[in-house]
Amino acid sequence: MKEIKVAIVDDKRDIREGLEIIINNAEGFTCVGTFSDGESAVGGMHILNPDVVLMDIALPGISGIDCVKSLKEKMPDLDIIMLTVHDDNEYIFESLRAGAMGYLTKNVFPSKLLNSIKDVYNGGSPMSSSIARKVVSSFNHFRNPTPELTKREREVLDLLCQGKSYKNIASSLFISPDTVRYHLKNIYKKLQVNSKYEAVIKALKDRIV
Repeated sequence: MKEIKVAIVDDKRDIREGLEIIINNAEGFTCVGTFSDGESAVGGMHILNPDVVLMDIALPGISGIDCVKSLKEKMPDLDIIMLTVHDDNEYIFESLRAGAMGYLTKNVFPSKLLNSIKDVYNGGSPMSSSIARKVVSSFNHFRNPTPELTKREREVLDLLCQGKSYKNIASSLFISPDTVRYHLKNIYKKLQVNSKYEAVIKALKDRIV
């Protein structure tokens, strides 16, 4: 069976050496080289031609995320797993947007790390469980966001859903019809709709009011 060639990019020598030992002592894996910074990784990765790269984020010089971008431009088929102490949403999504195919925190067990390398090599996207939960949570929020309507906008929308006319809404809230139209204009923009019918459907479907 072909050995999976792995390269490591991390500025801490003990981590590089520890990862190298784990990889070289595991059957089916070989560490073809390590880099202590992003610049040297970008300049020399093509020489090593690894299958998988383990990439830290906090590097001297260019960050690990910028390093991923540069490497993916030069080597589009290269699989990169972020291996970092950072678990902030910003780091996670910037890494994935840059082209990383996996995201692991450095407290990962050696067996999980090796399985993740094998997983990404076979087309998967390995993530630590805590990272995966954040990704799923953010994805669900993105698919069904709750519009940030003001209290008055919700009152207007609620009356609109009850079938009230602009005049009746204005009378119920003790405001002018022009003010109702102003609120509706903002509501349409926030709900990303173009008519009162679309606004009512979205409000009822997403339980906004």
